[in-house]
Amino acid sequence: MRGRRSPRTRAGRAASDARWTAFERATIGVVHSALAPLVDPREILYVNNRYQVAVRRLPPREGWPPLIHLSIKRRDKAPLHDWRDLQRIKNELVGPAHEAVELYPAESRLVDSSNQFHLWCSADPAFRFPFGWRERLVSDANSYGTVQRPWPLGERPTDCLDAQGLEGRLRNAR
Repeated sequence: MRGRRSPRTRAGRAASDARWTAFERATIGVVHSALAPLVDPREILYVNNRYQVAVRRLPPREGWPPLIHLSIKRRDKAPLHDWRDLQRIKNELVGPAHEAVELYPAESRLVDSSNQFHLWCSADPAFRFPFGWRERLVSDANSYGTVQRPWPLGERPTDCLDAQGLEGRLRNAR
């Protein structure tokens, strides 16, 4: 039926529109008691009004620093994948200087059993992956055929470029 949304969609939209709350440490019993026997005792669980995040420190492997695994899902169980939210979760639970990756694995290693997302973060804030951008560039401008949403009130970064600033920066980069 067109124009009608399921209650879960409305609830999910309401949760994502609600002002972000701070993460608090939780126990699995608070979130879902049936999962308690399956939880790795090395995991620490955090929740806010939108997300549930299990944090687990991983030992170093050859050639890699120690990692921190973030297992992230929305509290309303919706599949929405918001890059800004994942960046914010990483910043708040691991730190803004740490880098993280989201892996899209070979099909032979695929795990897709719920609307859950995973970030692997370096435990070393000085570590940089050998790929990615070298400089920061944040903009809320729609330019060059791209579309970017505005920042929520009070959350716009101080170095966020408007259309004119973005065009100038891109022109100077050539």
